[in-house]
Amino acid sequence: MTMKRNLIILAAFILASTMFVQAQVGIGTTTPNASAALDVQSTTRGVLLPRMTSAQRIAIATPADGLIVYQTDAVAGLWMRISGAWIRLTTINDGFGSSTSFASNTTGSVIAVVLGGTDVPLPSNQSLGSNITVNGANTVFTVGQTGRYRISYGVNTTAALLVSSRLMINGAPSAVGTIAPVASVSRLAAEVIINLTAGDNISLQLFGLLGVVTLLPGSQGAALVIQRIE
Repeated sequence: MTMKRNLIILAAFILASTMFVQAQVGIGTTTPNASAALDVQSTTRGVLLPRMTSAQRIAIATPADGLIVYQTDAVAGLWMRISGAWIRLTTINDGFGSSTSFASNTTGSVIAVVLGGTDVPLPSNQSLGSNITVNGANTVFTVGQTGRYRISYGVNTTAALLVSSRLMINGAPSAVGTIAPVASVSRLAAEVIINLTAGDNISLQLFGLLGVVTLLPGSQGAALVIQRIE
């Protein structure tokens, strides 16, 4: 019995020593890739990472950079420790997917601007993700997902005018998305990153001028981009 036990210990020691010297482990393969410490190969199964809630992830003591876990509650997904901070690894739906939209006006619309503001219609070249909708007048866009959004717009007019532009969020002007020039211009543009809640409405307005504005025809007279980034 003693001899058998010693042989088992010796075999385990040799195996451990071999793994230590090679510094490689192959699962599903006897020839792990030379650049990998762990090489897992399969055509029928995947690698299942530790799954936990946000509170459990945050409670991990002194997490090392490169640590990866799957978070099961909001915001669900793969989280990685990078430069001392937890970062959620994004998916295509976070960026150029279902919560991204583009719309423009290339028709040369003539817009009667009032001091209180007039919405700019954006009926042209609409490319709307499934989580963004627009009303029948093509002026109000509604987001279907909560998150941080990048919103940018541009307005190009046929003549320089003392007119201002702004983003409207749920009918209220966004100061950071407002351009109010002190001289006549023919180009207005702004870009913001803001937090939005599912159901929030976004529109582009011209204001501050009691008169008529003509958008550039046959080109990008106006455009609005909405993109969920987180």
